[in-house]
Amino acid sequence: MISTSSQTAQTAARPARRRRRPAGTAVLRLGLLALVAIGIVGAALELAFERHWQSPVQLVPWAALALLVVALVLLGLRDSGRALTVARVLAVVVLLASAYGVFMHMAVNHGVGGAMEPGWDSLSPLTQWWYALTKTVGAAPPLAPGMLAQSALLLLLAGVAPKGRSPR
Repeated sequence: MISTSSQTAQTAARPARRRRRPAGTAVLRLGLLALVAIGIVGAALELAFERHWQSPVQLVPWAALALLVVALVLLGLRDSGRALTVARVLAVVVLLASAYGVFMHMAVNHGVGGAMEPGWDSLSPLTQWWYALTKTVGAAPPLAPGMLAQSALLLLLAGVAPKGRSPR
């Protein structure tokens, strides 16, 4: 009979085995990556339909989409920690670009309200910004840049349990 202390020594001497990731995790990761790809295509189509390239600032979401594509390819094809880190950084940059887009759309709408709405100055600032957010004034859709944020967050979630590694 082997004593408890010798069992512990034998267990410690064995090479650490990697736990296999359950198939469900791989399917979930693949599903998240597919949703990112669908989001990229949807956002690109929406930008193209709106002819969102009239000024340099309108090219920001196109650049963000390019970053999402690079991050998606890195997560889909690479299995290294460096690829995961780069993908995460790119996703955070896209989140920041998305927040910038929401603000810019609201600011454009706010400016339209100030220029065209009678009695605009008599409204409280909170009401003015609410009207800008809800497109009561202006035509820029403030929540459209949120598509970029959604894809970036899905990308971050897909990188939680990278391919070939067990979740901790």
